[in-house]
Amino acid sequence: MMNPERLRAFFDAWNDHDVEAIVSCFTPGGAYFASIGPDDAGTAFRGTDELRRGVAAFLGSYGDVHYTDLVIGLSGEDRAFASWTFHGLDPDGRPMTYRGVDLFVFEGDLIAVKDAYRKERSRPIGG
Repeated sequence: MMNPERLRAFFDAWNDHDVEAIVSCFTPGGAYFASIGPDDAGTAFRGTDELRRGVAAFLGSYGDVHYTDLVIGLSGEDRAFASWTFHGLDPDGRPMTYRGVDLFVFEGDLIAVKDAYRKERSRPIGG
């Protein structure tokens, strides 16, 4: 069964930029739905090879990727959320941060689905 310590280790692997450790936390048919992309699900990566490609692409898109302010909430044996602050460098080397949340579905102690959402910086609504 998934537990908070195992989910924290998953985020530690992201902070370590360890693609293989990240992918090893997923089921073989697991899915990662990135917070940006052309579809309603963002960009979808399904299965071990696609997960590896998606994680590497994300980590390669930003410099100095790391997450802070991690808050984890488990719901029963197969669901959780994790809220976080992302820190990184954009392609021009400028610092960037944003808040976000991942929704998880588990099979045992492995991630079946990681569905990411983030706050987008823009002009204020109504402003």
